[in-house]
Parts: sequence; C-alpha cells; structure tokens
Amino acid sequence: MKTPCFKTCSLALLASASLIGVGGAQQSFTPNAKELELYRIVRDDPQQQRTQVILDPRLCLAARKHAQDTQARKFFDHRNPSGVWSNERVLNEGYPLPSNYAPNTNYVESMAGSTNDTPAQAMTLWKSDVPHSNHLLGKTDFYRGQVVLGIGQAPKSGLSYATYVFISAPLPVGENGTLTAAAAAKLVVKSDAVGNLILSGPQPKSIIEVNRSTSLGTWTFDRVVVLDATGKISLGPKPAAKEFYRFGYYQP
Repeated sequence: MKTPCFKTCSLALLASASLIGVGGAQQSFTPNAKELELYRIVRDDPQQQRTQVILDPRLCLAARKHAQDTQARKFFDHRNPSGVWSNERVLNEGYPLPSNYAPNTNYVESMAGSTNDTPAQAMTLWKSDVPHSNHLLGKTDFYRGQVVLGIGQAPKSGLSYATYVFISAPLPVGENGTLTAAAAAKLVVKSDAVGNLILSGPQPKSIIEVNRSTSLGTWTFDRVVVLDATGKISLGPKPAAKEFYRFGYYQP
C-alpha cells in the first residue's frame, strides 16, 4: 500500500514573506482521534488494494455529519429520514462526483455500528462481510478507482452503539485534486499581514494532508484541506514556536 506522497518544509524558512488576502471558501477538516485512527487502519491494511489514497475534507464532512445524524435521529441507513441518499450528501458538500453516480442511491458509503466505539471493531465488522470488505479494501475495479476517502464517527447517544462511516469516491470531477512532485515542491507556508498562516501552491483545488512538527521527530496530523481557486488556504494563526510542515498529496 502506497500512502500519500509527502513533502516537508520549515515554517522558520518560509514565514518571512507576506501574503495579503485569501479568496474563496475555506475547505478544511480536522479528524478526531478515532476518525484518524480508522483512516490509518483502512489505509495501511495489508489487504488494501488501492495503491494510493488521500483524505478529503468534503467527504469527511459528509461522513461525520451522517454519523452524527444517525445518533440524533436514531436510524441506521444510507438513506436518511429526509430521503437523502449517500451520493447526494456527498454532492451537497461540494464534492463533484461522476455523472453516472445518481444522487438517489449509494455508490460511496459503508457504515458500521460499534458497541465499544473503536475503529478496530468497525473495521473487523466490515471485513467480515464481503460487499463491505470489497468497498473498504478496494477489492473490485470499481472501488479500487475510488482513491479519495472520507471518515466520520459519532459516539453512541441516540443509538446503543457508535456510528462509523467510510466514504470513498473517484478523484473530483473537473478538479485536478492531485499534485506532481514538482508542483508539491512549490508548496509554501507564509504569514499574512494579520498573522495567519497561508498555505499556497501552484495547483488550485489540490487536496492536501497537513502534518505539523516542532522537531521533525514526531509528526501530528493537523487537517486535510482543498486549496481554493487561487491556490491558497488559511491554516489559522501563526504559532509562537518554530514549526515544520509535512504535506501529503495524491501523485498521479
């Protein structure tokens, strides 16, 4: 299994210049600990057939919102009580699916109810069922082509088990989404005029996993983002301490 390609840079070297203004809507998602654990379990499973994957904030939002909705409205289905299916919920988050992905069905989502609220149990449940195993591990050509992932989790509240949601989709239609190694080498983090960190790159709409470190020894997954139409996105206020950044991306 090939994890996302990575490029590392130092904020201390890159924060000397300024960028003024960031256009477009912000698309960013920070997974909670259980969502991040499940992503790593799925990505690194020895049986995983996808050669490379990338997390996407829109798919993660669709997954988390649906997990939370199952607890709030006490149901467990790909079609919610309002009649909205999985494909449509992904489209509603702004993720462009292929035209043959009809809104009123499910081509993208698997769900698991975990009584002990652990990603490991959710994965065990999925792997014990052939259709779900095919989806999670990309064991068919159709699912193997769904290389962009979303993970959502909601603790048990309305139901007697926690809800885990896995979503996968092809690369976003009409958006590049990917980065070549040469383009990734041009990713930079700079501070703007008001002290916010701005990640910018040469390819708008690129999907990028952002990891932070203060020592280059231990990396913390910070968030996954989509660069806006100008190739930028805010990472929030500049920290007081020196930081390094490592960017995961999908390399075509």
